[in-house]
Amino acid sequence: MENNDIITAQKLANKIEGTLYGSNKELTGDCTFLNQANENDIVIRHWINAKGVEIAHNKKVSCLITQDPQDNAIQTAEKLDLPLIVTKKIELATAAMLNIAVNKYAKDANKIAISGTNGKSTVSHLLYTIYKDLNYNTYTNTDAESEGNTLIDPRVSSEITNYYKKYHYIDTLVIEVSEVQGWFDRLMEKHAYYMISSLEADSLILTNLAMDHIGIVESFEQIKEEITIAIESLNQQDKKTCLVLNNDDDFIKSLENKVNDNVEIKYFGKYNSKDQLDIYYKDGEGIFSDNELLIKEEDLPFNLWHFIQDIMAALCICKYNQLPSEDVVKSIKNYTPLERRFKTLKEKPLILDDYAHNPSGIIATIENSMKKTEEHTYIINAIRGSRGIIVNKQNAEAIVEVLSDKKDYSFILTSSVDVTDRLNKVESEEKEEFLKVLENNNINYTHINNLEKALVDTINKANVNDLVLLIGAQGMDPASNILKNHNII
Repeated sequence: MENNDIITAQKLANKIEGTLYGSNKELTGDCTFLNQANENDIVIRHWINAKGVEIAHNKKVSCLITQDPQDNAIQTAEKLDLPLIVTKKIELATAAMLNIAVNKYAKDANKIAISGTNGKSTVSHLLYTIYKDLNYNTYTNTDAESEGNTLIDPRVSSEITNYYKKYHYIDTLVIEVSEVQGWFDRLMEKHAYYMISSLEADSLILTNLAMDHIGIVESFEQIKEEITIAIESLNQQDKKTCLVLNNDDDFIKSLENKVNDNVEIKYFGKYNSKDQLDIYYKDGEGIFSDNELLIKEEDLPFNLWHFIQDIMAALCICKYNQLPSEDVVKSIKNYTPLERRFKTLKEKPLILDDYAHNPSGIIATIENSMKKTEEHTYIINAIRGSRGIIVNKQNAEAIVEVLSDKKDYSFILTSSVDVTDRLNKVESEEKEEFLKVLENNNINYTHINNLEKALVDTINKANVNDLVLLIGAQGMDPASNILKNHNII
């Protein structure tokens, strides 16, 4: 760090509501993981024991931060004269180090944050693609698994550092932010607020709001509170910022009343005659801005409604930042989606793969996909393992809601026991709860333990004009590789 960026261990401890053990040294390195650390780096770990402290000392790190010091970690740190900060909230440490990384390596970058229940990853990846296509040095934390959108670990600050060291400049940060996050069943209160504040975001997109993260939050109201608090991250900045709101989501739209005069609001949604929308969609025509047709319906990279909303959200940011429309539209037309975001794996039979893992996502994906065939639809759904019975009960109820009036479908449920690890293992009570909801509502199903068998057996039954829809989170992630191994795709 340059001299004006130097922070001492005690100042950092005060900032993250922690207690410093060991000496109060100047901290001059970057924040990273223990296995990646170099001399003078700052390491964040949820837990650390004496052995971990010794490893850090041998690597000559300047400071360790943890939430859970085990064995003789504190005594060992003091003996080795290695600053060890113990905080009750690891997210405060991760947020602080993210802010330091942003100010050190991307202070002048255009910083865009994206949050909400569904669509975050697609909007982030769309914007990343657009900015990259327009030759901006752009970093994003979004990937197919969406595992970098949290303050659980220092992944984002570490990646920003590595990106800068590789490319020497960052024009744009496109950062996906989990609207709700937890750790070991503890809600990380104000998670989105902390992460967006740490970025000092120039703009924030809120995609939508739906029930998710059961087991971390106790109610839908709690999710609303977390999103509402996140808005304060813009209000508290001493600069002009932009808030992009989904006009079709009543709660998200209501947040227009929560911002101050420094925040410019952009709206996107389905066209209606009463609302002035910055970006809007007309059925059968396409996406418009200021009465100008930007993208014809047939030129959209996908024509499912929730993905059209994602495109409009990204276009709002492009409009706010005055990117050339022609170049933006060209990028969108050529856009290739993230893995498992309504991806077409095969044309005949049509095999679609989507990361539908919560009730609203499940309903939207099944509704939209079944419109793609007039023949039989096979739906293969992976149960969410180790997420609790409430999550699976609500997902099963979503299946009931969307299939109760449908015909010409087969529903196949899998526990994916052949491909999941212990963190995603389907517990017996989760499976039983899912099946009970289906049976109580007269939804016919077939349960197959192994994902491989569920996939191969089902696709072997499908005719060339049928649809095979793969949905689910971690339990469905290996599906495409299994199909490749069987020469199906």
